[in-house]
Amino acid sequence: MVYIPSRHVKRNIRLIQFAALGLSLIFLVNAAVSAYLLRENTVKARMNQLANLTIILAEHTSQTIFSANTALKSIADMVSLAHIQNEDQFRNFAIQRQQYDLLLDKTASNSIIDVATLIGRDGHVLNFSRSFPAPPIDLSERDYFQWLSTHNDLQTFYSVPVQNKGTGKWVFYLARRVNGADHQFLGVILVGVSVEVFSSLYERIGSSLGRGSSVTLYRDDYRLLTRWPFVDNMIGKLNTRGVIQSSLGSGVIFTNSPGFNMNDAPIERMVSFRKVQNYPLIVGATVSKDLYLGDWYRSVVGVLYTTLFGLICIGFGAAALLNIYKKNAQAQYIAHHDALTKLPNRLLFSDRLQQAIALAKRLHTQFAVLYVDLDNLKTINDIHSHSAGDAVLIEATKRMASCIRESDTVARIGGDEFVVLLLDVQSEANAIAIAKKLLEAVSRPVSYDGQELLTSASIGVALYPEHGQDEHALVNNADIAMYAAKERGRNQVVVFGDAVLSETMRDLY
Repeated sequence: MVYIPSRHVKRNIRLIQFAALGLSLIFLVNAAVSAYLLRENTVKARMNQLANLTIILAEHTSQTIFSANTALKSIADMVSLAHIQNEDQFRNFAIQRQQYDLLLDKTASNSIIDVATLIGRDGHVLNFSRSFPAPPIDLSERDYFQWLSTHNDLQTFYSVPVQNKGTGKWVFYLARRVNGADHQFLGVILVGVSVEVFSSLYERIGSSLGRGSSVTLYRDDYRLLTRWPFVDNMIGKLNTRGVIQSSLGSGVIFTNSPGFNMNDAPIERMVSFRKVQNYPLIVGATVSKDLYLGDWYRSVVGVLYTTLFGLICIGFGAAALLNIYKKNAQAQYIAHHDALTKLPNRLLFSDRLQQAIALAKRLHTQFAVLYVDLDNLKTINDIHSHSAGDAVLIEATKRMASCIRESDTVARIGGDEFVVLLLDVQSEANAIAIAKKLLEAVSRPVSYDGQELLTSASIGVALYPEHGQDEHALVNNADIAMYAAKERGRNQVVVFGDAVLSETMRDLY
């Protein structure tokens, strides 16, 4: 195989060669590059840490809200089992002592829940977990009551934070509507989540970032529900700075815009926000520039000293390093690519297919595997020579590659067999359209030594997850569909399915 270094390999070789230039140039460049690379690695490490932290925060928040929502749902189920039809029945049911015991049990069994409440149609508290009987409290002006009393919405409503008048503590509420016969509004079931307890939970997660960092929880309308470190006068305020929207669209970002949680000071910082799956909530983490570059500031001094020692070693090491690197890059390339077509081989394709499966599982997307077999390559080899067959293979390779996106993969796994990995396929029709495009491209005549060589292809299609959820099943089912295409006369596209499987089994027996 003729090895042609990739752009990535060539770039690294040039970097090593430039580093080997004269001692005076090396002294300056090495110090600058080392400091730069260290800075980049430090920043990337912090970015990865921040991104991973928001994933953990989102999962943690999801689990926590799930537990609170479960408590809310269990109370709603209790009300539902009572088969309440009208306002009087709901009121008589809600004010009973046994309902207070239930609400108290839900509160005591979950540290995140501050209070559980049953509210009547007029907005007055009928029963709640803090005392029995409930004192006269009117909640008709609260956002959850206003919404649920005017919208027949049976989903959980997530309120703005409210400061308890008695204790001064902040609470945001998960609320559900109670309906009677004919869906008339009877009242509200309420579970209050302690903002400060949530903040203390975030402290244990966010403290790994260090001083100068913060962790926040917003509602999806960008209203702050809680944060760590806890700042009392920020709770419930609306963040209109646009940083959250930018981060949700781009991941970890850098900004020096006025900080919502920093008294509007234009502080340089790294931020990451992520939506909480299944809930109208957003979690975020922020790290100041002084914090995420702190390790770099301390390390760059050491780099300046070690560069002096490196000047002595770099001349001797450069040649050996280049030699080892080139051999390793070449060995990696040869191990993962086909010698004739330079396409990824079975090993590299398998790795990319496994990555595609993992990504599709996480994002709940689908992709397609196309098994392509050139129909008459053996005939071309026998009649015109193997060189002609090789020419057809190389030309077919180029044509197939031109029909797919850069993110997709076409690999050679056998003499005249190829597999194509099409990522993020929206539908079976999309996969068939691309397969037909491949079919048309391969079927065009190939010029060789003054002759027009004709070939065609049989293509089998398997979709993830419909036709298989692991590597073996997808490739095998695409192969079965390809076999069916051959049996039906070749130069066709066949999608795997029960009919194809039955047809194949009938042919075997």
